[in-house]
Amino acid sequence: MNIAFELLVRAALEERIAHLLLFHSGAALERRQAGVYLAQALNCQSLRAAAPCLECSACRRIHSGNHPDVHILQPQKASLGIEEILHWQEQVYRKHYEGKYKVFILEQADRLTLPAENALLKVIEEPPERTIIILSAQNAEALLPTIQSRAQAVYFPETEKDNWLNSLDPSINPQEAEEAFMLSGNDPEGALVILDLGVAKVKQWVDQFEEAIRESDFLKVFSLFPIEKNEALIYLQVLAYQEYADVRSPGAMLAINKTLDQIRKQANPRLAIEVLALELFRQGGH
Repeated sequence: MNIAFELLVRAALEERIAHLLLFHSGAALERRQAGVYLAQALNCQSLRAAAPCLECSACRRIHSGNHPDVHILQPQKASLGIEEILHWQEQVYRKHYEGKYKVFILEQADRLTLPAENALLKVIEEPPERTIIILSAQNAEALLPTIQSRAQAVYFPETEKDNWLNSLDPSINPQEAEEAFMLSGNDPEGALVILDLGVAKVKQWVDQFEEAIRESDFLKVFSLFPIEKNEALIYLQVLAYQEYADVRSPGAMLAINKTLDQIRKQANPRLAIEVLALELFRQGGH
């Protein structure tokens, strides 16, 4: 965490936080993790004062994306339109379900259309009580000045991606390396493993697995084997990151993380992944 964010968390724990926040720069995943952590600080059920406990029911549900008072909105198209914002407003004005604070994280806010920004201004000017809105954007300057002026801005430093890319052997294709870094969820060690296995190979396995899940076709799962333990771990890491980044299914993400833990504890990779596939079939795919 950076100092500005640490001060923000302290303010949240003392319940003296601004209702509109602007997280900008850095990596999208880092900004989301910060927003989730802040939501935990605001709704933690523990009596600790220094930080959210991360262990109570509220903290766990917020982390899994399964808390009714914490919402993340992502653009489904190239921009965030007024229809999406108007639908989102309905959620903002609903009553609290169980948390102390409702928290809304609006990702890629620099992709808001002008009508959508104007609609957002109405919420900002008359915010519901105990409701925190977090705008997450790579480029804060793309937002209307009237929105910027109303928000408490928190800057996130750039990621270590550039330093990592510069440290690689010059013979490595930089575009392939950058894609490996993205697939790994900004994990330099994981990105090296992906490069070693081959970006195309990793993407093909993940795509085939997701296709098998969408079609509930267990025969297609069989075609993905045999694989070694290190391959299984990196494939599942990529799957887990995609679930987290897309907010498609908290249940799927939890099932994938459970499978990762089992394989790390020496479970048979094939058996563990077959059990995972059956669980995702039960959940109805992604």
